[in-house]
Amino acid sequence: MNLTTSITDTLPTLARLREQAARQAADAGAELNAQMLLATIVARYPHPTAWADIEAETKPVVAAYPGRVIALVNDPDTAQSPDPVRVGLLAAQRSDGASAIRGELLTAALEGRAFEEGAAIAASWSASGVPTVVWWNGPATTDDHLFEDMLDIADRILVDSSAMTDAAADFEVLGDIVMASHHARVTDALWLRLLAWRQAFAQAFDQPAARIDLEHVRSVELAVQQSPGGNAAALLLVGWMASRLGWRLDRRTTQGWRLASDGHAVDVICEPSSTPNVLIEMVRLSAPTSRYLAHMPSPEDIVVDCQSDLAPITHVAVRRPPPTRPRLRLDDLLTGGAHYSVFQQSVTLARTLAAA
Repeated sequence: MNLTTSITDTLPTLARLREQAARQAADAGAELNAQMLLATIVARYPHPTAWADIEAETKPVVAAYPGRVIALVNDPDTAQSPDPVRVGLLAAQRSDGASAIRGELLTAALEGRAFEEGAAIAASWSASGVPTVVWWNGPATTDDHLFEDMLDIADRILVDSSAMTDAAADFEVLGDIVMASHHARVTDALWLRLLAWRQAFAQAFDQPAARIDLEHVRSVELAVQQSPGGNAAALLLVGWMASRLGWRLDRRTTQGWRLASDGHAVDVICEPSSTPNVLIEMVRLSAPTSRYLAHMPSPEDIVVDCQSDLAPITHVAVRRPPPTRPRLRLDDLLTGGAHYSVFQQSVTLARTLAAA
């Protein structure tokens, strides 16, 4: 259920849609099942995107986290569009089979200066009394008027470092932004997608005997997709390890980096992966008497095999979020503030590695 409207008449049109949905439910002898909105989600689309595609991408998000989605679409042919502004209701089926309204979708196709100044539209359409999350659909930037405005009006901005094109320059920008003081807290979709890798290693080294090995790691080998996204993922994961273990950059090498730990070196080696559509395929940590191999036996699992000269092989398995889970994880964005300093430190180390 959606209608074409204008920027100034968007919210009244949305109210009429809700009234229409309530009447239809009453005519069918049922009540309108509508969830209270928990967030405003501003989704930026840097290229022309059809309503149906935006609806398909955001519907699973509001099914898990009811909200008002405001899609700002950069479309140079806005003048030719029959419906540059459209509003609709997003429904999902409940466990009892009934349909419930889980969210609202408001789209605006804008061009040029209007797209750059889209923050004003987003602010006027935002639901009151709930946090505003910006789904940026690209890497962090300081050369974009819309991004600068969103830093002031949003509560969270989700960038995506897998879309970086220049790791050294882009991590410098990201590092500056996450360490600066803004109204919006900036986090990274790529960082969230690496959560299972971090959890796998944290669990593997949870035993006291294994923690001793952390002080003696001599090498880290990664099988990484040969792409900007794979490179960014490796930098963030190695940056996280270095920030947690106190490793410092010594120098760049032909295959990666040499890091300095207390009294010894740690060689980080990046090799091409053989699995398509996977940013990181394998990570191996080696100490003098132990080896820890993290790999993906299936797209849903990460397993760490721990082999020691002094003990039998042990296994640690971590379940990754299924591929169908919404790309935008609002639970992580709105409740994950306690670990933000870890993200900041990891980005700082990734920035240092990228610039080496």
